[in-house]
Amino acid sequence: MFKKVKRILEGIHGNQSGSYMVEMALVLIGVALTVYGAASGLSNNAIVPKYNSISQEIQAVTVPDLTP
Repeated sequence: MFKKVKRILEGIHGNQSGSYMVEMALVLIGVALTVYGAASGLSNNAIVPKYNSISQEIQAVTVPDLTP
């Protein structure tokens, strides 16, 4: 019984057929989380306040009356 379990575990340990795919998946997940974090930080701290500032400046512009 012990020898059979040992052979199964050695077979699993020796089989690395999907390791490259798993490594690339982990790298992709890491890159995606980094991009998400950077985008969230930029949107909350840089883009949204700038957009609101521009929007307020546009709304404050007075349009002259051009009716004859």
